[in-house]
Parts: sequence; structure tokens; C-alpha cells
Amino acid sequence: MTYQNKYPVVLLHGMFGFGQQQITNDVLPYFGLWTTDVRKMFIDMGVPCVAPSMGPFTSAWNRACEIYAQLFGGTVDYGKAHAEKYGMKRYGRTYHNALLPQWGTKDENGDLIKINIIGHSFGGVSGRMLTELMSYGSEEERAVTDPDDLSPLFAGGHDGWVHSITTLASPHNGMSSVEGKVGVAMRQICRAICDVMNVLDVTPLRPIYDLQLDMYGLTPKYFDFKNVWKDKEFKDYMFHNKDTIVYDLTYQGAKEANEKITTHDDIYYFSYRGCRTMTDGLGEEIPSPLSFPLLNVLGFFMGRQKEPDLPDLSWRKNDMVINTVSAEAPEGAPRVDGLLSGMSPEHYKPGVWNVFPCELKDHMSYCGWLMGKRGYANFFKEIYRNVSGVPTIKK
Repeated sequence: MTYQNKYPVVLLHGMFGFGQQQITNDVLPYFGLWTTDVRKMFIDMGVPCVAPSMGPFTSAWNRACEIYAQLFGGTVDYGKAHAEKYGMKRYGRTYHNALLPQWGTKDENGDLIKINIIGHSFGGVSGRMLTELMSYGSEEERAVTDPDDLSPLFAGGHDGWVHSITTLASPHNGMSSVEGKVGVAMRQICRAICDVMNVLDVTPLRPIYDLQLDMYGLTPKYFDFKNVWKDKEFKDYMFHNKDTIVYDLTYQGAKEANEKITTHDDIYYFSYRGCRTMTDGLGEEIPSPLSFPLLNVLGFFMGRQKEPDLPDLSWRKNDMVINTVSAEAPEGAPRVDGLLSGMSPEHYKPGVWNVFPCELKDHMSYCGWLMGKRGYANFFKEIYRNVSGVPTIKK
């Protein structure tokens, strides 16, 4: 394999996911499941690769702050203005060991070390938010924060530090499963999961699956069984708070994000998405029996949603979690369609979304479900051939 660059890879998980800091990832890696541990595969290829752990229910903004702190080391700063707006703590957890301290430094040739972001599901949206903040920071945070107290993430000025963003089944324009009656059920499920997981989080078993909601006071202290059940608080968080992954996944939340997150002319964007439903005689979508079992019910209801719960009926096609059309590219972003993965590098252009044809995959296929060890490994190797085969755009 010939590389034009060999930049590190940052793997970003989606909703309900976990990263390398959690014990679960050692046993059943998010990227790979029981097939191939993608992070270790890249490392064996000589490519630095990390997989930060983000809050499974937190917003794209909060996730970007958490990724930044883990890659460089330090305390998570969610921003003074952001914290005051949403009534949360400004500071989160401290990470003493930087996962990727070389990011933004110079290599032996004096060239900037960039990164390649690969995000599954909401991980793709989180990666786009991180890139935007790294480049331009936040005017709101700069307006209310003393410069000496401002996180470098909100200062911006790190334009050109990201080489590529590859999204796998990412809800760029929201998803219908958080709208209408299905959305009410989804919020209730999320609330219930949080309540159950808090029982685990109150014990030393927290590293198995950590909700990471300390900033909202929703993570109990160890052995504080008296306050472990926070049903009302979790319900308020899921139904009324806009600083959540659930709100960011709504059509309105995604629209607001897309109005703030730009498409950078020096970044290569690659988009993969799947569909695992079949159209019946009534124009509704039926889930494939080969789809990930726990998600079939969700895919079933998404395939039958009525307007006005959908922008249009094309949104019924889905991968059991994400509407296929939403995973193509952010609405209004420049794009190129009809490309094939593995084409020669000159076919891929920076500053536009290189959208690959829809695949016969469900949402969890991009995590390894029914892919097979070789097939799944080759898929990620092909992604890296794409991103490392295109020339670096210097700014």
C-alpha cells in the first residue's frame, strides 16, 4: 500500500457506545465486536489509532469537549457560556494521559501532523463539531471568558488540523426515531437505560459502562445507593433539555447544528450509509430478518411512520436506526455522488462530501455485525487507503 500520508486515526463511537477507556471495549470493542478490533488493527499497520470514550447520551458540543480533553490530556471544559445556558457544571473529568499528544505537532519533515476522523452514527456528527470548534472556536465563549481562562478549543485557530472525516451511517440531518410517537418511546427507553445503568455506576463496576453525566449531577457517587435512582431527573434531561444527544438527533437539532458546522475546503469528507428494509405493497418498509435483532422493532416502526413525523416518505428507508437519506451528507453541503470506494485518489475531492452508493447493511454492520473478520478488516483498510491516498491540503 502506498501512502501519501500516514496520519493517526481517531475512532468516534455513536449513541449507546463506548471507547477504549471502558473495560467493555477490551472484551467487545465497539469498532469490531467479535470480528476485528479496528483500533488494534490500525496500530499493527503502524498507524496510531485511538478511540475516546464520550457520554452515550450527551450532545455533540459536550462530546467534542470530551474528545478534546482526552486527545490532549487535561480537564474537560464545557465552556462558561454553555454551562450557564444549560445549568450544568463547567468542568468535567480530568484525563492525565493524553491519547494523541502528537496531534498538531510537526513530524520529522516539519509537516503538521493531522488526523483522520472515522465516526459511526452520532460519532460522525461529534467529529464534525470537534473540527468546527478546533478551527473557529466559539464566539459565545470568548465573549464571556477571560482569555487566560479560555479553553484552547474555544479559542479556535487550529484550522487545517483535520485531514479527513469519514462518517458511517451518521444522522447528519436528524433521524425520525426521535420524532412523533416513536420519539416519545425512544426517550422513555433512554431514560430507563440511564436508571438501570446508574445502579451499575454507583459501584466500582462503573468502567464497564459509564453514562458520563457528572456535569449534570446525574452520575451518583460511589456507594451512594440512597440517590442512585434519578428517574425524574433523567426524564427531565431526555424530554426537556436541549443539551442532549436526543435533541441533536431531531430534525430541528440537526438543522441548528448544520447551520453552525461548515464544510472545510481542506478536508476530505467520505460518507457511507446502509439500508436494511424492503418496500411492501403499501409503500411501507419492512426490516430484513438478518438485521441486528435488538433493532428490528425500531426499524419496523420507522418504516411505517406517517407524515408529519417525516420530512417526506423517502425517510422510511432505514438501517434499523438511521434514516438512509439522512446519512448521505449534511443538508445543503456540497457533494459528489456515484463514487465507488477504492477508486483512484484523483476522484476524491476536498471540500465536498464524497458520497458512496447505499450498501445492503444495517446500522450495526458498521460495527462488525454479520461482516466476517476479513470483510470487516478490509472495509476499514479501504477507508484508510482512501484517506491516505489523497494529497494533503496545506493552509
